[in-house]
Amino acid sequence: MKLKLLLVAALAFCLNTAFAAWPLWDEFKACNLTEEGRVVDYSDAKLITTSEGQSYGMFFSLVANDRESFDKILDWTEKNLGEDQPAWLWGIPDGKDGHPGKVLDTNNATDSDMWIAYCLLEASRLWNAPQYAEKAKNYIAKLKELVREIPTIGKVLLPGRVGFEEKGVITLNPSYYPLFILRRFAEEDPSWLPILQGLVTAMVRSSPTGIAPDWAKFDPEGKLVDQDKMQGSWNAIRTYLWAGIMSPRDPIYGRIKNQFTPMIALLKIVNIPPEQINIGTLTANDFDVNAFGACFLPYVSRDKSGGLIRTILTRTKMQKENYYRNCLTMFGLGFDYKQYAFDERGRFFRPKDNLEVSSMTTEKKN
Repeated sequence: MKLKLLLVAALAFCLNTAFAAWPLWDEFKACNLTEEGRVVDYSDAKLITTSEGQSYGMFFSLVANDRESFDKILDWTEKNLGEDQPAWLWGIPDGKDGHPGKVLDTNNATDSDMWIAYCLLEASRLWNAPQYAEKAKNYIAKLKELVREIPTIGKVLLPGRVGFEEKGVITLNPSYYPLFILRRFAEEDPSWLPILQGLVTAMVRSSPTGIAPDWAKFDPEGKLVDQDKMQGSWNAIRTYLWAGIMSPRDPIYGRIKNQFTPMIALLKIVNIPPEQINIGTLTANDFDVNAFGACFLPYVSRDKSGGLIRTILTRTKMQKENYYRNCLTMFGLGFDYKQYAFDERGRFFRPKDNLEVSSMTTEKKN
């Protein structure tokens, strides 16, 4: 019995520490990650890099257990975009690869800062490396400076330092707030719980018809402004993704999933998510699975819609000009293939590893 327990423990250790095979990560690195650790969006003439891309790269490398890439991406980010609250946009003005680049916009992007802080927390835990957690504290402290309170909604996070407060009206981007990340922050510091709750309220209120918007404005009384002009498209699509990959054990999961039932129902009818929806009129255009379908795999994985989306995504090879598409594919297929998941505390884990350990221990019993 002792030998068996030791064998299982050793196997679990190896699965957790060895490089986690993930072909999609290899494909993504070949397309969009430089040797220096810069995630490049080649669709832009200035060969831009965003803090978003860097934060996603850190998460994908964490999923793949690729610490070397993780460190390179973090190092490039902090050296070129800044530490604690990095600039969101960097590029090469003349568009020639290898030429000097610079920060093109010094404003930050709150979602990216949240992802970086989250990745640092989880890297510290998974790799037993306290130095990452120390860095995470600095990012989280800067995020707290962006907390505001909206009457009847509660505490929220501004999408960035500049440009989201005007005459009492606050602009939010629902896709900027993966709730499992806020749940993880709250585990470190319970003062994040009211922020989590406020953002859930804002998220629900910003999608009264069950369709997530790219941007939502709230007046000083917490009422939604310009609802008829609101669109759901390239930003909003991530709102469904973040909601879908939450742990079903999280108390918030049911409320958020129910809120987006109309959009999920639409997808099951048409099989392909629309590229743009008007929140007020509910008119949609440009039905194209592209990578938008990846964001709905958590909801329709076992339906015919899921089969169609999965087939198209797996048959479409990544191209370096499709940075955003590649990112959504990584998130959608990665979750679908059980490369990653989150527990009710917002902690990352690899279901695939757990399945392998369970399978091997069962074989030993037989």
